[in-house]
Order: sequence, then C-alpha cells, then structure tokens
Amino acid sequence: MIGITALLFLLQATAVNTGSHSLWAFATFIHGQTQFPEFSIVVMVDDLQVLYYDCNIKKWISRSQPSSTNVVEDFILEGANIVMEHVYNSMRNPAHRVNLLSNHTGGVHVHQRLGGCVLDNDKGSQVTMWEAYDGTAATRYNMQNRTINPLWPQLMWSTKEKEYWPMQYIHIYQPICIQTLKYYLEKEKNIVLRKERPRVRLIHKPCTETGEMKVSCLATGFYPRHINLTMLRDGHPIPDEELILGEVLPNGDGTYQTRRTLSIRSEELRERHHYTCSFTHLTLDNKLDINWVPEEGSDVAVIISLAVVLVLVLVFTIPVFVIYKRKCRVTL
Repeated sequence: MIGITALLFLLQATAVNTGSHSLWAFATFIHGQTQFPEFSIVVMVDDLQVLYYDCNIKKWISRSQPSSTNVVEDFILEGANIVMEHVYNSMRNPAHRVNLLSNHTGGVHVHQRLGGCVLDNDKGSQVTMWEAYDGTAATRYNMQNRTINPLWPQLMWSTKEKEYWPMQYIHIYQPICIQTLKYYLEKEKNIVLRKERPRVRLIHKPCTETGEMKVSCLATGFYPRHINLTMLRDGHPIPDEELILGEVLPNGDGTYQTRRTLSIRSEELRERHHYTCSFTHLTLDNKLDINWVPEEGSDVAVIISLAVVLVLVLVFTIPVFVIYKRKCRVTL
C-alpha cells in the first residue's frame, strides 16, 4: 500500500484539462474447458487499449508505447495488480456460488465485469461497475446504489460485504482508476487528446428498385469518436424509426465515420420538404448544418423512367450498329 501512496503523490501534479475521457477495465472469468484463459482483463482509455492481463502468464502486457518514466509505470502496474487480485477473488467465489445454486454443473459459463471511471476536465466521477453472467445482466453498482437481477438473489451482499465493498471502492478502486487514467492520458496524449474535425456530406441518389430517393448524412474523419448526428425535416428531428442508423465505425487512419440514411418516396419529394443534416462534435464551436431541398420537378419516377428508356435505346441501337458495320465490311 506504500507503493500506491507514492503513486498518487507522483501523479497529483499531472493535471489534464482535456474534456471528457474514461478508463474501463473489462474482466472475464470462464468456468469450463476452453482455449481461452480462465481469467483475463482488458483495460481501455477511451477507445485505446493500454493494458491486458492473462492469468496463464500471470502478468500485465502493455499495449502502449514504452515509457521513459519506468518508476511511475511500475507504480501504475502495482496499482493494477492490487485491483486485479481483488477482482479475481471477488469474481471467482460468486461465480462458483452461482454455478452451484443455479444447477450449472457442466458446460462453459462466463462471468463478466465492466468497471471504470470518467474524468471530465480534471473532475473525476465515481467508479461504476456492471456484472453479467452468461450474457445476462446480473448487478450494477455506482458506489451509492447496487441493483441485482432477481434471477440471482444469491448475489445479495451480506452485512459484512455491505460495509467492506464501499470502502474498497472509495479507498482503492477510485483513486487508482482516476490516477491511472491521468497517467495514460498524458502518456498517450498524441492519440487520445488529438482532435480531428468531421468531414460532412449530404448524399442523395435514386433507388431504381424501390422508386425512392436515398438521402444520407455522412460524417467521416473525426476524432474522438463521440458525435451527435441528427436529420431534420422542415426543422423538426426525424424519428429514429424512419432512419437507417449507422454505427460509429473506425477508419484506417484511426479516425471514425458514421451515417444516417432516409428513404423518401416520390410523392414526398414533390412536396419539396427542407432536409437538414445537423452535427455537433468536440472539434466544432457550433453545430454544423448541411441543407438540401429537392429541386422543383424532381421526381424519382421520372428519373427512373428516363433511365429505363435510355437502357432500351442502347439495347436496340447497339445490335443495329453492329449489323450495319458488318454489312459495310462485306460491301467493301
């Protein structure tokens, strides 16, 4: 514990006024025979993996660049080891108890825990933790309230546990989480603190199969990954159920992209509504709006008809042209 005290003292001078960032540790405990380790932890700062623990090798593997401040990094790993041992012991015993009381005597069963904290302009949040068993939510705890899935009443804390665990969160998990987050924000600032403005386009094209117009709001090349994207019709937000909502996906350069797509019927096109793509992002001082109004006379059915006529003309014209050229050759 002396080492952790020294760690906190060393890192207190590191102030990172960076907006909102988070550290999350995702632990997995597996019952049953698999090719995977029985117990493992992945630690993420925002969307960057920084640490990985595998019980088979019994050590942390750093996913970040080597550090010149090895003393501080050793303290970080010491704190990670303390948390890892607590998490391992607490997951192992309840997981066995759930197996026993739920008659899960065979097969493979997975107990998972996600815990972490958020740093918002140097103001740290409380540690929050979720647990799941075989893919079903089991508990949630935020240092004030603990909710339990009725399927597992055996996960209720005893009187002793109710006194013990809040103290562990306050005096161990919380300071280690916040200071570890600060450390990696400073170490990986070229990655996690960079800001890339989104490049935004509004794309519209007819769909020959349905006779509709597809209108897409596309944002790409932005970092960090959180972005607010809204589509509006005549200034009013379009309900999500009318849209195809794209996931936030990674680009090859480490930035992200996402889109929203709306299908507009030909009858609605004639009404010439005003469509807007509206974006907000950390890199933008104000929201960014891109507008589109269908041109007068814009009718997908007409466009498709013209396209069909053009195809038919080509289909009949090309064979005639080929026959004509052959006749010319014969004549020569």
